[in-house]
Amino acid sequence: MVDDEPDITLTIKAALEEEENGFEVDAFNDPIVALDNFRKGAYDLLILDIKMPVLNGFELYREIRDIDSQVKICFLTAGEMYYGAYADIFNENAFFRKPIENKELVNKISEIINDSNN
Repeated sequence: MVDDEPDITLTIKAALEEEENGFEVDAFNDPIVALDNFRKGAYDLLILDIKMPVLNGFELYREIRDIDSQVKICFLTAGEMYYGAYADIFNENAFFRKPIENKELVNKISEIINDSNN
């Protein structure tokens, strides 16, 4: 997970790593550090904030795709939804709007990870 707001990464990481959810989460607040630590095949899913300084979520997406074309990626945004502008690239389920309830986030992430079409 990459979000420039530490409280967001902390909250989502804690929710996803609860025992009943069973996810293991690496959280980064700096997209450059996240990119430097990214390794092909290391993750099932990436959650990227869209609005971040230096490297926004879409720019980070492009950099990651150069490294790993198979990892599933979704976006988190507090602003307007960007799905329409990227409908030819992304499934609308790849966009989450902040704030999101923990249970809803867990359910959506589980669906994305288990969907072979994503």
